[in-house]
Parts: sequence; structure tokens; C-alpha cells
Amino acid sequence: MGNKRSLLKQKLATLLPPSVLDDSEDAAFELVRAVLVRANYISAIRQRLGWCGIHEVISPNIRTGTVTTRINDRPGVYGVLPLESTSGRGACFSLCYFPSPDEDLVESFSVEAGIQILQPDFLDKVRSFATQLGFANLFHLGYVEAYIHEDTGGVFLALTANDRLSWSSSRGIVVKNNQGLVEAVAPGGIDQDLAAREIAMPFFRALAASFSYTLASAPAVLYTQQRMSLASSPLVHTSREHRLTLGYFADVAQAEGFDWEEPPEIRWDPSKPVPKIYEGELWWTTDFWGVANGLDKGSMGMVDKPRFILLTGFLGAGKTSFLDNFIQAQAANNNLVAVIQNEIGERGLDAKLLNESYAVTQMDEGCVCCSLAGNLRSALVDIMARFQPDFIVLETTGLANPANMLAEIDDLSDILEFGSVTTMVDSLAGVGNLERFEVARAQIRLADLILVNKSDLSDPSQLDFLTNEIRSLNPVADIHRTTYGDVNPAILYGTNFQLPPKRPLISPMEDGQGGTHLNDLIETRLIDFEAPLDKDTLLKAIVAGADDILRVKGIVEFTDDPDPVVFQYSQGGYDLAKTLHSDTAERFLVIIGRSLNRHFADRFSLNTTS
Repeated sequence: MGNKRSLLKQKLATLLPPSVLDDSEDAAFELVRAVLVRANYISAIRQRLGWCGIHEVISPNIRTGTVTTRINDRPGVYGVLPLESTSGRGACFSLCYFPSPDEDLVESFSVEAGIQILQPDFLDKVRSFATQLGFANLFHLGYVEAYIHEDTGGVFLALTANDRLSWSSSRGIVVKNNQGLVEAVAPGGIDQDLAAREIAMPFFRALAASFSYTLASAPAVLYTQQRMSLASSPLVHTSREHRLTLGYFADVAQAEGFDWEEPPEIRWDPSKPVPKIYEGELWWTTDFWGVANGLDKGSMGMVDKPRFILLTGFLGAGKTSFLDNFIQAQAANNNLVAVIQNEIGERGLDAKLLNESYAVTQMDEGCVCCSLAGNLRSALVDIMARFQPDFIVLETTGLANPANMLAEIDDLSDILEFGSVTTMVDSLAGVGNLERFEVARAQIRLADLILVNKSDLSDPSQLDFLTNEIRSLNPVADIHRTTYGDVNPAILYGTNFQLPPKRPLISPMEDGQGGTHLNDLIETRLIDFEAPLDKDTLLKAIVAGADDILRVKGIVEFTDDPDPVVFQYSQGGYDLAKTLHSDTAERFLVIIGRSLNRHFADRFSLNTTS
């Protein structure tokens, strides 16, 4: 037993942090998370295994491993939520499916679920489903379990789901719509009739294939069981509950400890032919060397370099909107985009990243987002080794002078294919920013591609005047007018990114250093508070200092609303949005501009952040 335990730890050591290897339950939770992440961040492998992308739900009160993900076989979103283990020997996850609103399957869910699906914030709720258990339970399918059996060296993966989740309503259900009250379910009628196991199996197939790929081993054990599922209330119809278990590095004797009392219907090991029902499953495959761009590109003799974009633009120009559209366009072509953000005024990063070059802040369908904390080359090398992206976008703060990065970027030609300095310009505030701030002018001078954004908000004469101002600073760059940053990347960079950049014919730096926002007397301050803010007081301070205040953002509570909101102000207006994580304890505002003490010090306690 000691040898088997030692061998298993060796196999898992490359996947899991050392801190969890001695705890089989923690290791099981982390193993599922590690498998999902690794399977999703090599584009060709992701496609081969059946994934369309993954988003990890991060919240202080949620265990790591909570994800939403899409697969090729379904238009909706699967949710995976870790549950507190009762066995002490493994990990259990609730598996949910959130259907696309135009999916026929919607009719099979309960009336309450159907109402939620039609709400405009449905997808926002899906992304934060782990914080809304009542909402998540409406879409529950079954359970995924993972066990690490140290004594015998086995790893087990199981799916438990009913063939049908069906129930009736004894009193019926009445809902209100535009025509008034309508009977949605007659008394005694069926409220939900869901083929839960059928919907859960595509996810389990992708997960099991990902286990085989990540563990570099096909299952050595397969067995199935079923039993009658007892009704949990008088309204729930009885049905058959099915369990499918795969075992890695295991044998049938080891698997006996995980059986239900019911004997297996199918009990398979390598001495027998694969059961016909499972013959074509991808989880029997471990050889992905024939997949282009798969596994380790370097070890396969492939030297493709990721294409690099330096994305810049003054505060509020629309860089985030452009990025969202760019990522969606690349995801449609099965390309992965790594976004590296070097944001001014971000709080809480320094202490967290003392020993790291970057931190992954978000994983999503088609992209991985990181915050830069140290040396750019070190961060890039690590990100490329870990995720093997097709594109890397370095998104600078709106106050960054690209001149201060170009010298370092030019030294990265051994690992990157440089593509573009893309600069966003706000069509409304652009002329004023160019007149007042050297940083804004530097962002134009050094660009090979300029996007005049929010062009729908300006009249033709304003756009022509701004274009002439841009041309006086940079006569060679391509200029495009956009709305919400929405433009086909092929128009900007060419099909397959083949358009050569039109680099400006000027030196990017003088005296070895480009100007920064400090030369423009721009400062960043932090309001940190515990009590709710008076909205009128904040807005009056912003209006009074409108000529000097460039950006305000943060999480706040106002005295007239107990719920925290994300507050964002850029030149010309402000926006309030619900925060996805209402349990976030921090309440703060970051303010960027000039003469901030004069505008805010008499109303709020300011701290310097940069």
C-alpha cells in the first residue's frame, strides 16, 4: 500500500499544490479544478475534448473550483458547484445546466426556472450562480464526485443523475403576464419533466476525457449502477437514479469500496471487451499528439509565437469594449487570448503578488485575464508556458505612455510576434484630452492603428476635426471609426493577422524615457470607507471638479440603497451596476485626475495610491 500511495502522489504532484497532497478530500477538489483548467487552455485540445471555454466563479465565501463552462454539444451553460463533503474521503459537486433562452429544452424545466430564463439579467445570475443557491437549485441535474484512494493508489470519477427529474403541482401554477393572470400548470399537471441524466452526460463525457488527457491514462475500471430514487416530497415522481464510475490506476477490487448497496449492472476491467454502449467514448483516448497546436508546442517542434497587441488609449476611450469584441471574434475561431492588464489605481495587488510576476484574475470562454505585478518578460514566459495563447493583448492604463513599454517589447521578439500598437480615442473627449495631456498625445504618436470610438455620439464635423488633430500628430497610422469598440479584427490586422503594422517614423523616447501621467500632474487617490456614501455629495464633488476629474471607479453603498453597486465615472457621465459579489467586504473609490485635494479633501478622507 505504501508504494501505491507514493506512486499516486508522484503522479498528482505535477497537477496539485503540495499543500493538498496529504489530504485526500482537498486533493480531490483541487484535482477536478486542475483538470478543468488544463483541458481548457490549449485551444486544439480544448476543442478536441469538447469544451468551448470555462469561467471560474471567484468569491470569498465560495470554495475554489466553482465554474461555469460550455461544451460543443449544448448551447447552454453548465455550472459546477463544490459541496461540503460528508464522507471525508472525496469531493462532491452539484451539476447544473442553464439552458439558452431559445433552446427547446426550456419547456422541460419548471415554470419558475422558465421565468428566470426570460429575465434580462439571466446570464449575470448564471455567472454568479454559486452565490444564489435558490436560483441554482432550479437548474440542478445531479452530482459529480471525485475520490482519491491513497491506500490503493486509485483515482475515481463518478456521475450520479436521475433518468428523469419530474414533478407535478397539486394546486396548479398561475403566472402574471401582459394579458393578466394565466394558468401555466393545471391542478395536478406536470411542472417539470427533465431528462436529467441525458443532459448531464455530455458534460461528464468531456470531463472524463479531460481526466484521461490530464492524467495521461485511460480508465482501468468502469462500472454502472442504478436504484430507485425515493421521492423527496409528495410532488416528486419516483425515477431511476443512475451512477457511472470510472477508475484510474485502479482495479475492480478497489472499486468495491465505492459501490452502492445495489450490485453493478456493468463491471468492466481491461481483461474484458469495452462495453458496446461506451465503445466510442473519448475517455479511452490518451494520445493527442496528432492534434495541431496541442499539448506542448515546443516539444512537438512547433515554434509559433503568439501575436502581440499593445492596447492603449486615454481614460474612458473604450478599451474594454474593444477587448470584449476582439476576444469573442477569436473565440469563434477557437483562438485563446491572454489579456495582461497593468492598471493604475488597482488596490490590494501589491501584497498578494510580492512573489509573482502576474496573477490570473479571470478565466473565461476564449480568454485568460491577468494583472501584471512584476517583470513583463517573466510574466509572459510563464503565461505562454501555462496557457499557450494564440494572442497576447497588453492593456495599459489610460494614463500610460506606450513609449515606456516599446523598448521592453522590442526585446521580446524572440518569444512574441509583434502585431500592433492599437490606440483608442474617445470621439467626444478626444480633442480636449489631446489639448491638455501629453500622455494622450503620446498614445496617438506611437500608434500604428487608431480607433475613434463612440463615433455614433459625435456629428460628422466633430469627427473630421478630431481626425485632423490625430493626423497632425501621426500621419501614417490607419484610422477607423467605431461604436462600442465593435470592428472585425480582420479589417484592422488582416486575415490571419498578416497586415504589417505602420510604425511611426519617430523615436518613441527622448532621453531614454517617455513622459508619464505625472508630467501632466495627474494623480490617483483612494477613498476608503465603511459607512454608506451620500450620492448627492459624491456627484456634486465630481460635477464641481469636472475639468480636473478624469475617472472615478469602485464599489460603493449609497444611503438610499443598501445594496453595493459598482460606480464608474468617466468624462461626461457615470454608471451604476450591480456587483456580482454582494458579499465583497471592501467599499472604496479610486479617483484619477488633477487637484484632487481641492475637490475632495473637504468631503472625504483621501489616500495616495500612485
